[in-house]
Amino acid sequence: MKLVRTVPGRLLLPIAIVVLAALGLTGCHTALRITTSPALYPGFHETVFDYVNRCDPATRTEVRVEAPGGTTVSVAGQRARSGNFTAKVTQGVGKRFTIAVTTNSGTTTHHVRCLPQDFPQWSFQRNGTPQAAYYTTVLVQEFNTPAYAVVFDTNGVPVWWLRDQINALLWTLLPNGHFATDLVDGAAQEYDTDGARVRELNTVGGPSDFHDIILLPNGNYVLATAQNQACNLTAWGKPATSTCINHVFQELTPGGSVVWSWDTAAHIPVTETTTTWRNDNSNSQDPHDPWHYNSVEFTGDGFIISFRHLDAIFKINKASGAVVWKLGGTHRAESLTVIGDPVFTNGGSFSGQHDARLKAPDVVSLYDNGSNIRAPRSVAYRIDENADTATLVHALADSRFPDSTCCGSTRQLPGGDWVTGWGRTNAITEHRNDGQRVITITHSGFVYRGLPVVPGQLDAAVLRAGMDKQYSK
Repeated sequence: MKLVRTVPGRLLLPIAIVVLAALGLTGCHTALRITTSPALYPGFHETVFDYVNRCDPATRTEVRVEAPGGTTVSVAGQRARSGNFTAKVTQGVGKRFTIAVTTNSGTTTHHVRCLPQDFPQWSFQRNGTPQAAYYTTVLVQEFNTPAYAVVFDTNGVPVWWLRDQINALLWTLLPNGHFATDLVDGAAQEYDTDGARVRELNTVGGPSDFHDIILLPNGNYVLATAQNQACNLTAWGKPATSTCINHVFQELTPGGSVVWSWDTAAHIPVTETTTTWRNDNSNSQDPHDPWHYNSVEFTGDGFIISFRHLDAIFKINKASGAVVWKLGGTHRAESLTVIGDPVFTNGGSFSGQHDARLKAPDVVSLYDNGSNIRAPRSVAYRIDENADTATLVHALADSRFPDSTCCGSTRQLPGGDWVTGWGRTNAITEHRNDGQRVITITHSGFVYRGLPVVPGQLDAAVLRAGMDKQYSK
């Protein structure tokens, strides 16, 4: 059974109706009915524990209950009752109240939180059982505008959010349970689930690039610069005295000290920038953008780095700084031969790819945007460093997304499903490995990344408590 929920942007959501089949849930339908005004999202059901509404703090929320015999309901801590009744609750933005339902089987507690009035529109569709526990993203409305960082649950409910008053696109869950972002015009930020900033980091010698931040097993962080420096672009037919945006990758201690670095310009010449990106508007004048990094991934002995304007990803040896291999883009000595991928067989390559990740010791995944050439793909390759080959082991496209000019992400869950943020579109999906759609989340802006959270990484009670703390003032 397919469920489609659409959430309007202003005061009222559609009147909540308990429809068991529509939720795709199993079990016996009961006569218990709970609706609210402003309405709950989604409609109330005993097996759904988190909801939102768009309350009006000036008007109390009405909760209408129809409870059969043997069932009692307590709203916001008020006296538990059976039968038909209406309870009124004073709500504030970000605040929650509870609905406790008691039957012979015990008590279930349901949590209703009030969305801010400017929270963007979104919609949710479920066609099967998801393997992710949550989905994280930034609800970007447009570049250079404030946005909400959000955690959605598998019912399409925004169970956690943080209003970003500064410009940011990235929102990623770190291994320590904190969230991180890197501001477009500022430093990297680390937040706990209470919404409190616990750390700010910046690169040394130049401003940090906003595309990615990772936390290493040793407790250090990796960021890259986006610094202007002199470069020779005569190979492009441009002046030898040009200015380029260079990326120096730095391993930083929590206190901000640099303990390792790798300079892109020193290892990858500007001749490797593909023709498409040499002619792109971003390279029409100083400062030029020959490399345009967008992701970094730790491999244990080095890093995998994605460079959009090279149409390629690279593995770097940390100890020596040498390029171990290159996948995609123009040929160099370390380039891998691609096997089984029609795009490469026909003489093509990636185009503007993002989010290169190590999903197994010898398997690399990435989001191939196909920018300006073809539809985007979620792809993965098995790397054989001895044979210098990359064999395609996964490729997924979705006909709903015919182009993706920038941004994007794709990650495989332990159970095999793929969660993809279809960059510069408005959609995040979870697909089965066979291509069947399981989840689609869309919103009124566009996706930079849409990332899964595997079960056990985040706890519902911790997220609720974090939201309570954010709105405790």
